[in-house]
Amino acid sequence: MYEYVKKSEYAPVKKELERMIRSVQIEMRKKYGLTFRFELIGSGQKHLVTRVRGGNGGYDFDYNLIIRNWGTLQDQAKTLKLSFMAAFKNALRGTPYSAAKDSTSAITIKVVDKKQKKISHRCDFAIIYYDKCGSNNGYYYLRNNKKQNVYEFVFRSLNSGIKEKEDNILEVKNGWEYIRQEYRKLKDVNEGNEKHSYSLYAETINNVYNKMFNQGKL
Repeated sequence: MYEYVKKSEYAPVKKELERMIRSVQIEMRKKYGLTFRFELIGSGQKHLVTRVRGGNGGYDFDYNLIIRNWGTLQDQAKTLKLSFMAAFKNALRGTPYSAAKDSTSAITIKVVDKKQKKISHRCDFAIIYYDKCGSNNGYYYLRNNKKQNVYEFVFRSLNSGIKEKEDNILEVKNGWEYIRQEYRKLKDVNEGNEKHSYSLYAETINNVYNKMFNQGKL
């Protein structure tokens, strides 16, 4: 069963993560002329941070690192990823975080409570960019295709209509509470699955919206 993490617990972690991101911004700009902005996404953005009650997996954050100016790293996917990894290595010095891991679709860091032998919290940083048409249809994220041993940018479409449905739900009395209840229910159902929080949130909004406006069950 999942439980919500109190803001008083995760807020200092979020602050430290963003301090490290700003350190990476400075290094990437100085070394390569590359600039990016960052955006907290998923459960952290929606204040729906959860963890398994009594579990050892902790809670997590997800950030998009959105490239604005490529500097000298245009069309160099592998060098780009490794350069970000090196910058995070420097930013992590003096912190309790483990070494950055080159995950398939992100850079992953975590804090491990060695005494209790469990993960306290973790964070994934995805490197992305939007094409010239903007962000309406989707974006490209940097993927480490480990099977083919190649780094590449892969298109990911956005969930259309989610924001509009969310706005409609929030106009209804207790709309946010319905979202919280449905989100935690889906987390419980998907426990053990590697389903991203932003996907579960989109599913949450669709479920609540359908019950509220199409089925009239709420």
